[in-house]
Amino acid sequence: MSGSERSTFSIALGGDAILVQRWSALERPGLERLVEPIRDADAAVVNLETLLHDFEAPPSAASGGTYMRAPPWVADELVWAGFDLFSAATNHTGDYGVGGVQTTMRALDERGIASAGLGENLALARAPAYRDTAAGRIGLVSACSTMTPGSAAGEQRPDVGGRPGLNPLRLETTFGVSPEQFDRVKALSAHLGLDAVKESLRRFNPEAYFSNENDSTFSFFNPGGAHVGTSLTFAVSDDPGVCQTPQARDRDANLNQIRRAARQSDWVVASLHSHEGENGAVNDASVPAFVERYARSCIDAGADVFVTHGSHVLGPIEVYDGRPIFYGLGNLVFQSELVERLPAEIYHRYGLDHSALPPDVYDARTLDEDGEFVGALGNRAYYESVVPRCRFEDGTLDGIELYPISLQLDSSPPERGLPVRATGTVGTRILERLQELSTKYDTTIETDGNVGEIRAEE
Repeated sequence: MSGSERSTFSIALGGDAILVQRWSALERPGLERLVEPIRDADAAVVNLETLLHDFEAPPSAASGGTYMRAPPWVADELVWAGFDLFSAATNHTGDYGVGGVQTTMRALDERGIASAGLGENLALARAPAYRDTAAGRIGLVSACSTMTPGSAAGEQRPDVGGRPGLNPLRLETTFGVSPEQFDRVKALSAHLGLDAVKESLRRFNPEAYFSNENDSTFSFFNPGGAHVGTSLTFAVSDDPGVCQTPQARDRDANLNQIRRAARQSDWVVASLHSHEGENGAVNDASVPAFVERYARSCIDAGADVFVTHGSHVLGPIEVYDGRPIFYGLGNLVFQSELVERLPAEIYHRYGLDHSALPPDVYDARTLDEDGEFVGALGNRAYYESVVPRCRFEDGTLDGIELYPISLQLDSSPPERGLPVRATGTVGTRILERLQELSTKYDTTIETDGNVGEIRAEE
């Protein structure tokens, strides 16, 4: 933090925003109470978990789950709520191909909204976005570790242009096994005749196939045709399990952008969209080791705030070297069931024919035979979160206010997923769960009514 003329600074944070309604037109006291602390902050960052377009671009063959789409005016609604910086790199970036990326960027640019994480090429996708406020200049760097193939931005060359897409933090996955299991994996590969196939592909794509293989690691080839085959990397380990590690070039490039933002702004926010949990888990409150290491590295590089989103559930809070790390902010607004149109691929996924409608897809994903919610999307944790507001005084963290929110799981579809300030037993439950999650980082949350408070260390 280079310092501004004002000694105080506050920043509010929102989780995943999947919004399709004009919530500025709704008269909801709970919603008005929710936006008050956001608007009162000097700046506010939200994760745009959708693409903005009017179906100009064709859908991709694969998506990040639901094919996310919202009308471009949804950006105005988030601004109405008080948000002025958008992180836009998500697992849904590629849902509508390059065209969906470009329409989203255009919609944000036309409105003068500072957004990070998307770009016409890799350098622009990695670059910080800046927002000037009375309390100083804020820089935002947005990256994504969970992505569909082809959604990462491409690097620009002197003779060939880059590819529009997101700022990636690509992961390498290693399966830790015992020495005996390691030998069995190698024997199985030889028995299936895969070693010879591997050898023939080494020159085809040495980066993707087996470049790190040695006496203690082994790549088990997963056939799928010469152009789509992959490999599973096994390693001898005293700690069996799934280990994910960012590729060094992506990690280092992102840390360099954070250093750049720290030199060119007064305050820096580092954002990561990640669905990964511990030991290969997805969409839970656990914090994988790579996220913890990356978050702390971002703070060391100059970030004043680090925030993770994507898992759709609340994660713990850590104060590291006097700077807050939010390991999961859950959903700010979650209206995927109101997406207006969906491509054929998602209907086929659930065995639905051309007579089916978008609500039928949602029901197939979330309801059992008795019409009861089942699975992750019926998980109440998806519908309860917080909006933090961090306060800084003379460059030092002064405290963090935590405003619990409910996304009204038990309401009708137009209301379900819409956030309101949580009060009473619901607000207490959310703050108590967040305290339980944060205990591993020695974080104490005090409660005053239905507002949590993390006080800075004396």
